[in-house]
Amino acid sequence: MSRHVVPHRWADAAQGRVGPAERAQMARHAEGCPTCAQAKARVDRVASGTGAFEAIRAQATPELGWDTIRARVHWDVSSELRSRPTGLRPIRAPLARPWAWALLATAGVGFAGAGVFFALERGATVPVTAQPAPAPQPPPSAPVLAGVVSRLAGDVLIDGIRRDSDRVFAAPLAVGTLLATGDGRIDVQLGAGTAASLGPRSTLALRRVDAQAIELVVEGTVDVEVAPRAPGQRFLVIAGDQTVEVHGTQFRVRHDGQGTAVACRHGLVALRDARGEVEVSAARRIDVPAGHAVAEAAPAAMTADELAQLAQATPVTTPSWGDPDAALRATSALEVITPGRRAVRVDGVERGDAPVRVRVMPGRHLVEAADAAGRYKRVDWVDVGAGATTSSVPVAQVTTAVEATPTASAASRRRELRAGLDEARLAHCVRAMTKAGLGDTYVQIEIAVDAAGAVGYLNVVDTDLPSATATCVREVLADVRFAAGDAASWRERVDL
Repeated sequence: MSRHVVPHRWADAAQGRVGPAERAQMARHAEGCPTCAQAKARVDRVASGTGAFEAIRAQATPELGWDTIRARVHWDVSSELRSRPTGLRPIRAPLARPWAWALLATAGVGFAGAGVFFALERGATVPVTAQPAPAPQPPPSAPVLAGVVSRLAGDVLIDGIRRDSDRVFAAPLAVGTLLATGDGRIDVQLGAGTAASLGPRSTLALRRVDAQAIELVVEGTVDVEVAPRAPGQRFLVIAGDQTVEVHGTQFRVRHDGQGTAVACRHGLVALRDARGEVEVSAARRIDVPAGHAVAEAAPAAMTADELAQLAQATPVTTPSWGDPDAALRATSALEVITPGRRAVRVDGVERGDAPVRVRVMPGRHLVEAADAAGRYKRVDWVDVGAGATTSSVPVAQVTTAVEATPTASAASRRRELRAGLDEARLAHCVRAMTKAGLGDTYVQIEIAVDAAGAVGYLNVVDTDLPSATATCVREVLADVRFAAGDAASWRERVDL
């Protein structure tokens, strides 16, 4: 056996599919062949339960991207309702575009050499790494793609300039764009189900975005959600001397003077440098101090709070994506302004502290704001039309001022809801909390049913459940079927 043993034969040997004689011959060959010895060692680690893929198999089933599913369902339902001659008529909120409100509080910006500096809280000046050297141009066979901004809040610079927010949402971002944040955040969608969210006091360069590769260069913190890649396409996040490569996952990269940290919510990522590579599986994180090799660090399990923070930081995406221009035409921007910095939700999904602008599908959207106790209260329903173009974007502006108005009484519809609930599925949703001794939980929903029995909207407006559990309960409620009858809308508290 003079040639290398193909990798799958080592896996066959580890799983008992190779006879003793051939297995002994392969082992003798590996003793004198460093390449085969390395492949054999890697397979042995997996077979012994210490490998990364064995760790993945031991993890719980990955959490589904409920926010993306919710957006797609909202789009389908809204399109159906808008095409029907009769049915629910959305409540239209007045559109306003007050020139007196600026996107950002003034932040001092200076340039020293090639560096960009932000004047942040209490006058502290924090240096931010300058834009890296231009990347090599992709081959002519790889069409250049681009990204669109899907969320904008706080102090943000694009190529060193604080741009008007209408322009930011109206045009795609070109390859080579440098994004930088002070006390702000910006989300960029780079494809169907693929987006990056840049955290405060960070920079992100779109070094390459085409059919063969997406390459992002980060200094600071970036949260990334990556849909499965097209055949042959790579997704790379470059953090100093380290590179993170993924195929389909949600993860966070933090890179600064202290080192590089990677946290993986679900899927699998590989962190590598010139001296080695380490795989980080679901619900694990790795910290590499500055000046240390990747191979010197080991992944560790994440806490429940850390996983919840990752889930909360999921970048904003919209399902309407064929190319950037199509995404701009099919979406609009919803801007929420509140007295002071109050947390807001759009369609039940937390979007950060206002003022915030987020890309949405056309249709009717529920806007909520947190009160002083942190409880979300309904502000209003807002009807947002389609029409994002390269020159202007219609923006619905909502100022939080009043609580939700009482809903109509609908005793018969309420009885239908109660009779149609799948109690077994509800119990499964809260099973983990019940086992932990956490009882007496609830959700309060707002629901509308038309005369044909179709549900116009169903939103969780108040609950003491974690977001993932509340989403599970909402899905059970959404599966209830109604017969033809009187149209009604009401609030319902469901004790669990």
